[in-house]
Amino acid sequence: MPYSITQLGQCQTLRFLPDWLSFSLILGLLTVLSAQAQRTQSYSEPDYHYRNGLELFEKNNYAAARYEFRQYLEPRRGNGTRTLLNTSDQNAVEAEYYIALTSLYIDEPGAEVLVDRFVKNHSEHPKAGQLYGDLGSYYYTRQDYAKAITFLEKAVEQGGANTAYKYQLALSYYNTQDLQRALPLLNAVKLDPSSTDAPAASYYAGVINFRNKNFNEAVADFRRVESNPIYKDQVPNWIAHALYRQRRYDDLLAYTEPLLRRNNGAGLSEVALFTAEVYYQQNQFAKAIPYYKQYISAAGAKTPGAVKFRYGQSLFRTGAYNDAITQLKSLAGGKDTTAQYAAYTLGVSYLQTQNPTFSLNAFDQAGRLSFNREIQEEARFNHAKLQLDQNNGADAVKELTAFLKQYPDSKFENEANELVGEAYFASNNYPAAIAYIEGLKRKTPKINATYQRLTYSQGVSDFNAERYPQAVANLDKSLKFPIDNELQQAAQFWKAEAYSAGKQYDTAIPLYASISKNAGDYGSRSLYGLGYAYYNKKDYTRAQTYFRDFVSRGSSSGDSRSDLSAQVQDATIRLADSYFATKQYENAMRFYDQAIAQNAPDKDYASYQKAVILSYVGRDAEAKAQFDQVQRQYPNSRFVDESLFQTANVDFEKGAYQVAIRGFSKLIDSKPNSKLVPAALLKRAIAYGNIQQYDPAVADYKRILTDFGESDQAQSALLGIQNTLNDAGRPEEFSQVLGQYKKSNPASTDVERVQFENAKDIYSNQKYQQAIQSLLTFMQEYPASPNTNEARYYLAESYRQTDDIANALRYYNLVIADNKSEFLVRSATRAAELESKQKNYPRAIRNYQVILTRAGSKAEQVAAQLGMMDTYFAMPKPDSAAAIAREVLAAGNVVAGAQNRAQLMLGKVAFGKGDYKTAQADFDKTIALAKDVNGAEAQYYLGDILYRQKKYKESVATLLKFNEQFSEFEYWKGKAFMLVSDNNVAQDEIAQAKAVLNSIIENSSDETIIAEAKQKLASLENKN
Repeated sequence: MPYSITQLGQCQTLRFLPDWLSFSLILGLLTVLSAQAQRTQSYSEPDYHYRNGLELFEKNNYAAARYEFRQYLEPRRGNGTRTLLNTSDQNAVEAEYYIALTSLYIDEPGAEVLVDRFVKNHSEHPKAGQLYGDLGSYYYTRQDYAKAITFLEKAVEQGGANTAYKYQLALSYYNTQDLQRALPLLNAVKLDPSSTDAPAASYYAGVINFRNKNFNEAVADFRRVESNPIYKDQVPNWIAHALYRQRRYDDLLAYTEPLLRRNNGAGLSEVALFTAEVYYQQNQFAKAIPYYKQYISAAGAKTPGAVKFRYGQSLFRTGAYNDAITQLKSLAGGKDTTAQYAAYTLGVSYLQTQNPTFSLNAFDQAGRLSFNREIQEEARFNHAKLQLDQNNGADAVKELTAFLKQYPDSKFENEANELVGEAYFASNNYPAAIAYIEGLKRKTPKINATYQRLTYSQGVSDFNAERYPQAVANLDKSLKFPIDNELQQAAQFWKAEAYSAGKQYDTAIPLYASISKNAGDYGSRSLYGLGYAYYNKKDYTRAQTYFRDFVSRGSSSGDSRSDLSAQVQDATIRLADSYFATKQYENAMRFYDQAIAQNAPDKDYASYQKAVILSYVGRDAEAKAQFDQVQRQYPNSRFVDESLFQTANVDFEKGAYQVAIRGFSKLIDSKPNSKLVPAALLKRAIAYGNIQQYDPAVADYKRILTDFGESDQAQSALLGIQNTLNDAGRPEEFSQVLGQYKKSNPASTDVERVQFENAKDIYSNQKYQQAIQSLLTFMQEYPASPNTNEARYYLAESYRQTDDIANALRYYNLVIADNKSEFLVRSATRAAELESKQKNYPRAIRNYQVILTRAGSKAEQVAAQLGMMDTYFAMPKPDSAAAIAREVLAAGNVVAGAQNRAQLMLGKVAFGKGDYKTAQADFDKTIALAKDVNGAEAQYYLGDILYRQKKYKESVATLLKFNEQFSEFEYWKGKAFMLVSDNNVAQDEIAQAKAVLNSIIENSSDETIIAEAKQKLASLENKN
């Protein structure tokens, strides 16, 4: 910590004689003048130049003085300028002295020669020694230490005890780094009580002794001047440093603490630092903190990183985690040992302050640096553990397996092995987890419990994917480890469900029965399963027993869960169906009424079934009223067509043919696209025939044969028209009708059948280009084939698979326009999807409307509504989308995920309108329904709402739930964590934002997300 003499004000570079030297020369001159005055009392004319020279010299006018002195000497040189002067002529000798000196001061070439000549010619004269000193001082003041040394060495050699010259020579040695020569001179000066340079000499002697590691001598030198006003601010730092280097910690504290109590100014910042460092070494972190703080306040941005780290460590060790974070986070981004330690400590501090996301990034940074292998190992292990704690199962698996490979003998090996199974479980990678545990040589109870959960979860996953044999196999594995009783019951239940889904009802029934008597949830659900097992076996009597018990238990449980409530409502209808099948009509109607009162999703079906029973038991008026009620209350129900038909059929069966004809006509006219039109036409034709109205009867039969030649009613119509024409006395017309029918519906030849089946086989084998050629050839060769619409559908599908959208739509639309084929709904569905992707939204809507009018089931109807809902939202017509979403919600859980999609749509509509309160409620409902892709999107929107409201911390907390609930949905998980980085930027946590984006880039498998993250990261880099 040396200080140069310019720092301490000991030397200035001047182009003129310093004041003290000038003063010395003036004193000398006055002495000479006084002596001369005593000798002569007056100046003779020749002394005029000498006197002028002295006056000019005193005024620092060296060139003019030199001229006057030369004028003075000229008459005294008898044979030129080199003639020696008479040494007894003091004025002449001194004039020569001044000529040499002024020549030097004005940088006259050859000035040093004049000096040497003067010293040589007048070696015994007092001015000779003084001249070397004056020259040395001159160069010393100009900081030309090499020349100063040349003359000061001579001056000291001649001057002996002149301490001023010794001090200047010592400082010249010091500044040329010749400390070995400087120190003896400084030692001589520092002990001279009469020398004004003694304090400075002592100070510099201390600096040299410190450099030479002679710390005791250095301390003694510094203490000698510690009260000197010039050095009092520097000396304590040197003393503290020297004591610290000697590890004299007690002496240091005894010296520094009283000093710091008296004065805690910036000048003593290094004293504070050494005091802090001693307490840090002694693990007295609380005592170290105020001294570190004092030093850092003074040093500011110049504070060394290592000092910041130890200050941060002291704060960390005393539990001041937030303050520790403030100190350490600026260090953690470096690439040195300090950065590695800082990042690790930062990771732990973030954990202590409940900030796991930032902790992950800090451990990641520490683990990337390899300066300290032990810290790197702990950081990587903690990072992997934290990934698991944050439910980042897939990342935890990857990191833990890599950790075990890199550190096979780690002290964390056992714990890491235990965590791998948990990580696999958290990542939903059950097969890998199961295989891992099955490969372990030693299985602890904890691992067995994990295995029970894993195999159970995999079994349920297999069940949901309709892999029923695999589901049974994994559930059997789970049942081998009955550690968790509730999990054991669940495994038994889902095993029964798997057998039931595989239609192995006899195997499923005893499994259901084994847990049906239990009081828990699975006991109740087993009653439901038993009911369906017997129902599907058509053992309706036993089915009644279990459905009745389930409904009774479910109704009395008070459980308001939507899934149980829906099952109770469904079981109520199935119980009614079972009574209906066993002709217990009163009981059946009672439970259909109960389902209607419960507002069951299938209440339209229950109302229709009730009407059917009324017609069966001959209560025709009530039956017709009930059929009418179905039409009024449920105008969009698929049972409206059935009700119209059955209303007319009641009259038909009674023989009220005129009334029946009006009823069938109402169906045919109001529902021209209904699948019941052929049956209504047939019934109406029979009714016309029964009242001998042969022409309309024949017209209806012909319409069936012409428009619905592929229907089940075609053969009956052919027979009916033959009989009717006979009854009308016009049998000859039948031959024409038969010919036209054969022309429109030619008997399928073997060649046609084989050719069409071959084309379908090519399509089934996904050879779409070849399928297109085969199907086009078939349609050209058999233009009137009854298989034309089916061929059109497969042709459209093949074009769709080869991305020929225009041709795909062309053939879908041909099927739709024909409006008769069983492929109508499927073609309309595909066409609607393609039109929507092409942004031809009105056409997509029209196709969805076609599906709704021809849907053969409620599932088809809901599927069409979902497509229409998404199309309205894209148009955008958000209010229409919301209206459809509400209809889907009212329909119940008919299509898997439909409720979730509809609830999400309501949230998105509200979000788009800025109604965040409503949107938030709808998104919460979506997540509560299921943890599927809709829930993932809803979770993202919840985070976005908070971000838009500038609730950044709450937004991050919400988005981090992705790891726990939606980690398998890569796209939305990536979107969520990019929004986390946006929150970080909003909070000016740029380093954290970059870390999050880097993590996305390194770990995401979604290319769209990776590209977006790279773009965001580049934008951040450019801003900084």
